[in-house]
Amino acid sequence: MVLERAEIVIKDGMMEEFLGVLAEKALPLTETFTGIISFTALRGVEDENNVMFLAYWESIEAHLASRPEPSHAEFRSHVLPYVASAKTTVHFDPVGETRLR
Repeated sequence: MVLERAEIVIKDGMMEEFLGVLAEKALPLTETFTGIISFTALRGVEDENNVMFLAYWESIEAHLASRPEPSHAEFRSHVLPYVASAKTTVHFDPVGETRLR
């Protein structure tokens, strides 16, 4: 399993529209990605224009296999018009976990 972290900055004044498109069109597509285990979108607290995507994949190979799929391209087509900038996407292998609740 691998965790992907992607962070984007939404264009000024477009967050509410973006959140609607994300919920109605983009997020449902993630359920069809090959090798996806879970997908979470989070909005920044200190900077409300920041959005982080956390995706758990079966493997890095599964993630790479999903990228050319039509649903992955459609997801990007819904998100990209709202993006002002993006940080480098990174991947992590789990080394431990504690669940408190």
